[in-house]
Amino acid sequence: MIQLTDLIVTVAQETDDALVRLAKAVEMSGQLNELGDHLIGHFVDEARRGGASWAEIGESLGVTKQAAQKRFVPKESPELTKPSTERYTQRSRRVIALARHHARFSERIGTEHLLLGLLDDSGGLAAKTIAKLESGDGSTRIAVLHRLEKEPARRPEKQPYSTHCKKALELAVREALRMGHMFIGTEHILLGVLLEEGGTAADVLHTTGVTHAAAAAHIEKVVNGPQQVLPGA
Repeated sequence: MIQLTDLIVTVAQETDDALVRLAKAVEMSGQLNELGDHLIGHFVDEARRGGASWAEIGESLGVTKQAAQKRFVPKESPELTKPSTERYTQRSRRVIALARHHARFSERIGTEHLLLGLLDDSGGLAAKTIAKLESGDGSTRIAVLHRLEKEPARRPEKQPYSTHCKKALELAVREALRMGHMFIGTEHILLGVLLEEGGTAADVLHTTGVTHAAAAAHIEKVVNGPQQVLPGA
């Protein structure tokens, strides 16, 4: 268990300025709250995969079934949550814009559109990871475009993010926190997409040989490797 004394020492070691310490303590408190939320979310997801009902999960959390669902089930929404997008790198924000572009004739923005956005940003760590792991050069792009060809083309007035897409972006934040990063890079979006196994993108990536385990191992090797490639690419 994290001890208050350890947190005080951590903040105090950084500076002698009391106001800077206060600001750092506020920042750390926010990080701890977010870590706590994602810790609970991780085990809620685990319980759901294990067959637990929302009523059972709500009972474990000390809330109603409806309250548990409201907190942990993403809803389709035309906007992303503000806290997450604020920490997105420029590349990641560009990926979101590209996903919206690819979805311009779709009823909603899905993980498949996110995947195309990741592939379009060829300089990003996500695209490089896919290129490294996919079974054939360009096989992932071909596979996802093939899936999109089967969808009816129409230009809707509003394009909500699908529940799978929102969950993938939530998982991207969780992956960033797991790696100790306080930014959301394209690599984190890729990992989030792979974790959201109900989405089209994860299914496509699995068919082309890109798994979460392999992608995570490659990304961490690149980020932590001797060449010290800057994360968040």
